[in-house]
Amino acid sequence: MTSALEITITAPVASFRNPLYSGVQVTLPCPPPSTAAGLLAAAVGGWDRMPADTRIAMAFTAQGKGVDVETFHPLATAGKKPDPTPKDHEFLARTTLTLWVLDHLDLWERALRRPVWPLRLGRSQDLASARTSRITLYPGQGTQGHALLPAENSRSGMQLRMPHTISPDRSRIQWGTYRYAAQGSSARVDSEWRTSDGQAVVPLAPVHPHAAAGARVELPHIWAKSPDTRSQPPQPGEALTTHLQATTRALDTLHTRTGTLPATDARFWDRARLTCLFHDAGKVPDGFQTMVGNPPPQQPWGRRHEVYSLAFVEHVLAHLPEDERTWIGLGVLTHHRPLAGGEGSIRNETRTLTGPKDFHDHFGPVDPASANALATWLAQTAKAPTPAEATPEELAEAGHRLLERILTHWDRGQSPDEEAGLTAVLLQGAITLADHVASAHGHLLTTHPLTSIDYPARLRATLKAKNADTYPHQERAHATTTHMVLRAPTGKGKTEAALLWATTHTHHTADETAGTPRLFYALPYLASINAMATRLRTDLGHDQVGVVHSRAASFYLSTATCDTTPTDPAAAERQRASGAVAKANASRLFRELVRVTTPYQLLRGALGGTAHASTLIDTTNSTFVFDELHAYEPRRLGMILAMMGLWARLGGRIGVLSATLPDRLLDTIRAALGPDHTVELVEPDTDYTWPRRHRLHLREDHLTDPASIEDIQTSLRAGRSVAVIANNVADAWHLYDQLAPLARELHGDDAALLLHSRFKTGDRSRIEQAIRDRFGTRTTPRRPGLLVATQVVEVSLDVDFDVLHTSAAPLEALLQRFGRINRIGALDHPAPVIVHRPHYAPRGRSGPDFADKVYDAEPTRLGWDTLARHQGRELDERLFTAWLNEIYTSPWGDRWQDQADTSREDFRDQFLSFDQPLNDTTQLSAAFDAMFDGVDGTLAKDRQDYKDALQNTSPGEERGTGRLLASQYLIPLPHYARALGTWDHTLNVLIIDAEYEPDRGLITIHPPGNAAGAYQPGVLL
Repeated sequence: MTSALEITITAPVASFRNPLYSGVQVTLPCPPPSTAAGLLAAAVGGWDRMPADTRIAMAFTAQGKGVDVETFHPLATAGKKPDPTPKDHEFLARTTLTLWVLDHLDLWERALRRPVWPLRLGRSQDLASARTSRITLYPGQGTQGHALLPAENSRSGMQLRMPHTISPDRSRIQWGTYRYAAQGSSARVDSEWRTSDGQAVVPLAPVHPHAAAGARVELPHIWAKSPDTRSQPPQPGEALTTHLQATTRALDTLHTRTGTLPATDARFWDRARLTCLFHDAGKVPDGFQTMVGNPPPQQPWGRRHEVYSLAFVEHVLAHLPEDERTWIGLGVLTHHRPLAGGEGSIRNETRTLTGPKDFHDHFGPVDPASANALATWLAQTAKAPTPAEATPEELAEAGHRLLERILTHWDRGQSPDEEAGLTAVLLQGAITLADHVASAHGHLLTTHPLTSIDYPARLRATLKAKNADTYPHQERAHATTTHMVLRAPTGKGKTEAALLWATTHTHHTADETAGTPRLFYALPYLASINAMATRLRTDLGHDQVGVVHSRAASFYLSTATCDTTPTDPAAAERQRASGAVAKANASRLFRELVRVTTPYQLLRGALGGTAHASTLIDTTNSTFVFDELHAYEPRRLGMILAMMGLWARLGGRIGVLSATLPDRLLDTIRAALGPDHTVELVEPDTDYTWPRRHRLHLREDHLTDPASIEDIQTSLRAGRSVAVIANNVADAWHLYDQLAPLARELHGDDAALLLHSRFKTGDRSRIEQAIRDRFGTRTTPRRPGLLVATQVVEVSLDVDFDVLHTSAAPLEALLQRFGRINRIGALDHPAPVIVHRPHYAPRGRSGPDFADKVYDAEPTRLGWDTLARHQGRELDERLFTAWLNEIYTSPWGDRWQDQADTSREDFRDQFLSFDQPLNDTTQLSAAFDAMFDGVDGTLAKDRQDYKDALQNTSPGEERGTGRLLASQYLIPLPHYARALGTWDHTLNVLIIDAEYEPDRGLITIHPPGNAAGAYQPGVLL
């Protein structure tokens, strides 16, 4: 589904003169697209205010047709007085034009509510009125009806040749061929979208004159891209001018989304647009053209085209100040490679270019006619003075001059000052993002789903239908115009409160910056990210919410359907996988305005460089929701807090959600954002009665002891749903083996589930879905059964159980586990939450103690002591914050504070000073990934299946389809597991000799040569 603005335009009479007839006033049966474009331009105030990427779908009806007589006054000629002449004039009566707009919905809704200029449908005297409504479009074929369609989409109706766009000076007309059925057609047509009543909605090509001009290939003999022989049908090479304009249009859309950037020069977007226009101009040399197969055969070139692009910047933009050309040249020069600091850097690549002659000789022969034709085209497109013709030698001199100026000004990649460094990273990010979107022929969404569906009104209507209302803390979140920390009980609408708060900031940021802020919803665990993504896609539209994490494609695969029905199951699976890869790639290219992600994906923006600078500019003027921030250990938390400070500086708004957030963490968040930013604490009313959903029981017996297992079996026999949460995988296996047979015997084969982090990707997706199906909060009636899990289920999984048995852990983790029990308060009594004392021992032969070899012993013991004071009582959730405050003000809390502060300061100093913003970050990226990511391994017995999935291909499938299908065999492992397997350099994957079962996951690893014996369960967390 997607949101659209349906515009209904009515006029008593209208006529659309058929330009193919002269001397008579014959009307077309429907308005041409150019007429609809002109009406929209009038509403918004002119072509300069109309987004160049505007696309519309059209339908038209007229209830009658007539002829009247008009007096025609010919133009006077020399020596003659013209005589008025009566002529017949055809017109259409009681006309209705329906337009569907899929992008910039807020802009068009405002413009049509109060048009700048009067709306006319056809001639200047044919006034029209318009009304708008937000609707939902659904994917799939629709009925042609009265739609105006491109001729290739239908064979039904009259074929018409009509103007598509007309240049503002009326000197150029672009024509299109269409089909239109005046009486309507019941034909089914290929359409991406349809309305709720089945009307096909087929967007036409962009109708803005500038976009239409950009669609033309004006220098087809100069290529930017090689032919794509993998696609079906094969695609020819892409012309350079086509790619340059596509990149510029992508930049314009990025500007529309991002708005005015704080902390940057007011000329930022003008520089960025010119940078996009010139970024690949250096592909004109003969060597590059041969490299892309123009003419064939393709041959290597080995030169950096972006360096030669500097010649066109300096030559064509000579009218601009030198400082402007330096900035534009810097963006051009660094859109593929770092400026300094590595073997592949620009400084290293150009070390032999000591003069203009070296520059000329290095880039080889350049056809003067092509170079000057491109220079003229660039000047016309940039609205710059037409440059004088230049020889290849003169271009080389200009390029070398600008290169030397950039390398001198940014000596060894050193930024002149912090503001320039930050601006440089944002410029690099804007160019690389626009370039990648254009190269992938993608597009960026610009209409925010929260505002397009009026999320607050929809939420209240949904609650009203259930005889419910919003909570006061949700209303306060909606009214909060600053950064926010929301502290509220589990299951009491924190997610809805966050979306209400984000809706407010979407409106405010749009007003302040003229952009559309992105919403990033960050969670700590893969299972909770996938669960939240599923929830938001249901609420906001499946195509409106992106998922960004290391296994995003697997999420899309788990939710994918096959567009057709291949009889071959393998072919169907590859088709689903290809579609999933396409969606993951689109999200990775920043398509959606709402994205569910890990904080680590966002932190990569601090690394800058061509790989990560796009992430930084995408997060400017954005809204961030961090769910359960307490889940991060102090070092990682410090990094996130440091980035929060930068995001706030770049116009961002930070929201933190938690049921268990201590005051010390609140103070730390405020310190990270700084004194210039207000953080409002939103909580339930002081007289709000917090839930009493749980009764606490402490057990000295370990979770795996026979007495504990007997207690759990008793609950299963009583027909309850039981969650058993262990601290490590070994304990989870043992409990599952002991309990699953009884659960299946009593409640069915699907009544026992095990979840931890060491499953194959495909098996984990299957198990997570089974958990949601059986124990989800929306599952009615409640079903008995067993889930044995590790901490992967703690955060944001919308599940509900009757009983909890858990091993003790730090208090925040325990409170999150409690939150999965009696979550919606459906039980008529407090549900038992039974906490078992853990084993304390070093992880190795010596060292500090850890609870079940996982959690630090000290906070675990502090939490146990706190709970011991409430043994046997109903838990008043209002007290949880006080309990946490007590722990965080202890000596352990002081050490926690020091670690978080040190990490924040180190990250800020190392990554956020932007001293060398454009230098090579390869080593930093590798260290960063090692800090957060493990390694993926595949079983030795799965190696051939992995290879087949990876290397078998189907015609027309997305690149990466094989990698996604192969990933279903991968098992995530910690970094130290590299020593437990053998690296397969052919397949680029770790091969492990291990025992594995689909319902139990990874059991035992046998290291190479069996030198250290089998790797026993328990250490793999």
